[in-house]
Amino acid sequence: LLAIACAFLLVRAGRAAGAEDAAPEPGWMERATLSGEWGGRGTELATQGFEFGLSLYGDVMFVVDGGLERGTAFAGLLEPTLTVDLDRALGWKNTTIFVHGIGTFGKDPTGLTGPLQAPSSFGNSVDTFSLFEAWIEREFLDNSLSVRAGLYGVDTEFDVKETAGVFINGGFGTGIDLAQSGLNGPCIFPTSCLGIRVRYEPTTTRYFQIAVLDGVAGDPGNPKGTHIHLSHDDGVLVLGEAGFERAAEQERFLRAAVGAWHYTTTFDDLLEVDAAGQPVRRHGTQGVYALLEGVLHREPDRRTQGLSAFLSMGMADKDVNPVRCTVGGGLAYTGLMPGRDEDVTALGASVAINGDVFRKSRSLAGTPVDRREVLVGLTHLLPLTPWASVQLDAQYIGNPGTDPTVDDALVIGLRFQIKF
Repeated sequence: LLAIACAFLLVRAGRAAGAEDAAPEPGWMERATLSGEWGGRGTELATQGFEFGLSLYGDVMFVVDGGLERGTAFAGLLEPTLTVDLDRALGWKNTTIFVHGIGTFGKDPTGLTGPLQAPSSFGNSVDTFSLFEAWIEREFLDNSLSVRAGLYGVDTEFDVKETAGVFINGGFGTGIDLAQSGLNGPCIFPTSCLGIRVRYEPTTTRYFQIAVLDGVAGDPGNPKGTHIHLSHDDGVLVLGEAGFERAAEQERFLRAAVGAWHYTTTFDDLLEVDAAGQPVRRHGTQGVYALLEGVLHREPDRRTQGLSAFLSMGMADKDVNPVRCTVGGGLAYTGLMPGRDEDVTALGASVAINGDVFRKSRSLAGTPVDRREVLVGLTHLLPLTPWASVQLDAQYIGNPGTDPTVDDALVIGLRFQIKF
């Protein structure tokens, strides 16, 4: 709402001559966004360094078999964004400000199925609006070095699988090995942390990045709104990633990366207890991950069409993290159907494996768990216009939540997106 209000005031303050000289806008079906260029004012604002975005997503999920219960759930997400190029706006070279809000509403389909890997990547158990990102970035050394500081989401740059981005299920995003870590989860959607990220690209194909953030995301006792609370007891979360990336313009897209993460605070051991019967405190916890993705086949004379694939794996400390390992992979074909060059059809699988320590602790507590949860997803994305799309989705979840009392679930879904 703040971004919309600022845009309105800037448009009202724009020069009338700008509207008179602006070229006619394309029809509403051909526009990049539903609202278009606001009579040329959108382009004018962009030249002055201000770019606004507003997107609406909705997931309708039907649990047709298994899970905790059969039923229907709708999860919605509203995303306003504001990007300010301070070079154009104020003359500050190589400096950018970015603000990203998220409003979640509806019913999280996870409550119907009970899996570790959420059927909707943005489903949330509470209706709330918060700031997910609010950072400033400065580039140095001919743009090969960049420093970003502020509210930061780890999943925007670390452990990112571009090819897997088409899937609706959250299990194809940040690996469960990392996503389940921390006292309130790591700094990933929907809760970010205050921190700093440094990225260095010595060549056009290689990069190294490291981030240091607050060890506790948000407020564990209050999931609504934005909370920043720094405490010595929180410790810090440190992540590092090194990778190779060849852009699509350079023959075929190819990317490989390895990363590691570490918390500096203390955690309860899942199994061992002290003389008083309290869990032994472990100092720090860590994990590693790796990913590989790229184009396997490109249709002749059609650079954007063809088959891509991805593979990923991650491991976490077995003494304090329930999920020991995750493994995933998938295929995505752009333009598989004749006449639908921008459609994306994808098939993928992801497996979350519990650690032996966690399984033993649950067995001793009288609530045993299965060894693994298996997810298989099939999805088809249909762009309708440059600003609107729908997506058909089917998910099979074996051993949801690794709970032996819950039947395998079959979920059918539909996602829509509108860029205002």
